[in-house]
Amino acid sequence: MKIKVGIVDDQQVNRRTVIEKLYDHPEIELIMEARDGQDFLEQCKSAAPLPDVVLMDLEMPRLNGIETISYASVRFPGIKYVVLTIFEDNNKIFDAIKVGANGYLLKEDSQLNLVDAIKNVYEYNGIPMSPAIARKAMNMLIGKEQPRPTNSPSIDQATDLSKREIEILKYLVNGMKYRQIAEALFISPLTVKKHVSNIYEKLHVSNRAQVIQLVHQRKWF
Repeated sequence: MKIKVGIVDDQQVNRRTVIEKLYDHPEIELIMEARDGQDFLEQCKSAAPLPDVVLMDLEMPRLNGIETISYASVRFPGIKYVVLTIFEDNNKIFDAIKVGANGYLLKEDSQLNLVDAIKNVYEYNGIPMSPAIARKAMNMLIGKEQPRPTNSPSIDQATDLSKREIEILKYLVNGMKYRQIAEALFISPLTVKKHVSNIYEKLHVSNRAQVIQLVHQRKWF
């Protein structure tokens, strides 16, 4: 059975390079090509089937790679994510792993390394890394290099939710029903339902369980 792969990178030349590296490997089938994180999430909503493994760039407009993995790992938990980047920054490695990246490769890695990483993640649930990245990760584990402390962006920094939507989101996370939220805010249940629909759309989730998981993962409240 072929491994279904997606590529997310805002630079077309980078996507072409990856495609060329995968071309001679019939066991791998490219089924998705996205120009940024937002494009990837939109495609996933209607994709059938979804990719098994996604090669994810980090620095992209609209949604960067770490944000995209954070959202997508909640909405589409069956996908494995391999970061493919030029960065060896400790914080980026640490943040990518925290949000659910399954591997971390440099764009300069060879065709063989890339193909092996895809197979490793898919077949063995491995955590492939470029040698340079693996050394940094090991140094982080033994305390030689520590990622700089970073504060998670607040919900108003990380999303385009309105103040009212953030208020309703807090009630949702606390388990309140639409009618209870409506009574607390002196609005109609229908208005609450419309706000909730907007929240799901903006956070790229489809139900309450997913939105609660995302909120806890991002430590927004």
